Amino acid sequence: MPETIAFRAVYLPENRGLGNALRVAVEHCSNELIARMDSDDLSAPDRFRKQLDVFVQAPDTDIVGGSITEFVGAPDHITGVRAVETTDGTIKADMKKRCAMNHVSVMYKKSAVLAAGGYLDWFWNEDYYLWIRMMERGCRFANVPEPLVNVRTGADMSKRRGGWKYFRSERGLQKYMLDHRMIGLPRYLYNVAARFFGEVLAPNWVRTLLFRLIRKEYAPEPGGEAGSQPQEPRDLPPFSVAMSVYGKDDPQWFDLALDSVVRQTAKPAEIVLVVDGPVPDEVRDVITKYEAICGGK
Repeated sequence: MPETIAFRAVYLPENRGLGNALRVAVEHCSNELIARMDSDDLSAPDRFRKQLDVFVQAPDTDIVGGSITEFVGAPDHITGVRAVETTDGTIKADMKKRCAMNHVSVMYKKSAVLAAGGYLDWFWNEDYYLWIRMMERGCRFANVPEPLVNVRTGADMSKRRGGWKYFRSERGLQKYMLDHRMIGLPRYLYNVAARFFGEVLAPNWVRTLLFRLIRKEYAPEPGGEAGSQPQEPRDLPPFSVAMSVYGKDDPQWFDLALDSVVRQTAKPAEIVLVVDGPVPDEVRDVITKYEAICGGK
């Protein structure tokens, strides 16, 4: 693994949205393996090592994600776990019902993503749209069962995942799967009806309650924090981390997210950060800080 991390910031003149920013980030990554990272979440210390182990043990795998924990306020105030299926077959079956990969947790092969058309602009669902297209191309999926990322949530998350615009986005993906014969008409009607209730009819407090009900209870691993145990050194393939940041991101959270990347037990060869439009000086200060920490461009 590299002793230094190359830090590459790509500046876009105006905000173009997450899907477009990630498309640029993937194109600028110089390694075949790319880990996705959000600007306000915290990766577990051994997240990347666990994902690389899967790629080493099963080289035909194209994308590896994992479960995530969700917290409100302080990172140790964990409200639940968004668990996911772990094998290729069960993930693809679940994908016909919901987005079966936690976007903030994934590591994938650049070639597989580009072959499926890469990230395309799709309101709040650019990840689900990409996974569906990768599925069509026969890509192999995997998830590790342990939580890989601690994700910041709150009432705003439920509000963002509701309303007509969000529903139309979800309905469009279901129609895509129907038209491409990935699901049948009964599954399409059921999926659309369930989303109409949860995203249009249900008030925000009901949507928040539904999110909590479908999460699993968090049970910490015995023996302390995951990744705290020493690891045997071994050869692992180089990889990049793709991130984006924009003007409304919180500088302190952005700092903590980057810190969780550079402190990994398996360090990336590079971090590619797309700055999606103008950002305040406080965000620029964080970028400057990690350019110095990483010591490479």
